[in-house]
Amino acid sequence: MTEYVFSGEITQGKGTQPFERTVEANSMKHAKDKLYSTLCSEHSVKRSKITVEEENEA
Repeated sequence: MTEYVFSGEITQGKGTQPFERTVEANSMKHAKDKLYSTLCSEHSVKRSKITVEEENEA
């Protein structure tokens, strides 16, 4: 599996919170789906509240 590094912002209430995550997956699409799933459950937000600014293969 390949590691992918994502960074961006999560909008919560009136503010935003930056994030940087490393995800292991077989493809960029699968890694992005895992990222959204994890962040949505941890922060109780919808996918539309997450902005991915950078996507890189580690």
